[in-house]
Amino acid sequence: MISSRVGAALAVVLSVIAVALAVVAFMATVRDDGTTIGRLVPSRKDNDYNGDPLAFPLDEFFIGRGSDAKLHAFYVYPPGFYGHTRGCKVVWDPSVTISGSKGRSGPGFYVDPCSGAHFDRDGDLVDGEADRGLDHFAVLPGVEGAVVDTRTLYCGHELPQLATPESSDDTPTPTPAPNATKCDRVSPNTKKP
Repeated sequence: MISSRVGAALAVVLSVIAVALAVVAFMATVRDDGTTIGRLVPSRKDNDYNGDPLAFPLDEFFIGRGSDAKLHAFYVYPPGFYGHTRGCKVVWDPSVTISGSKGRSGPGFYVDPCSGAHFDRDGDLVDGEADRGLDHFAVLPGVEGAVVDTRTLYCGHELPQLATPESSDDTPTPTPAPNATKCDRVSPNTKKP
């Protein structure tokens, strides 16, 4: 015969197994099979981080400080033909120095190796061919540093359109860029709905 202690221990073990199976069955019924891509990614970088932008290859973004002293998370795929069609990824190159016509200089730029376009720390196009600045993700404050929300991708700054000059000098003035809108992902990891 089984002693009462062994019987009680066996009952506890079987109860724990039954609860575990119930939890697994419940989670299987509420599983999200939606087409939502992305997640919240803790970066462990806080407001004191001033180094070069860091790549997060699994989540396809760079995080780095912009000229506005805020952390920015840029999508690794450049906008436009080269990013969408060829799947090229931008890289951070700290050795590049440019004295661009837009008044931005290095050292250090995001570089699109396919088109040769250069983007500054704010994701703005400095030179080369691209449809707009780098697309980006929202950066939120977190407990142990910034958290990047990769569930929604926002379009980069549109290139300014030249307005008709209204003054006596014929210097065109750029119109302000519109607010960021949601963009489609171009990653090969993207699931089609």
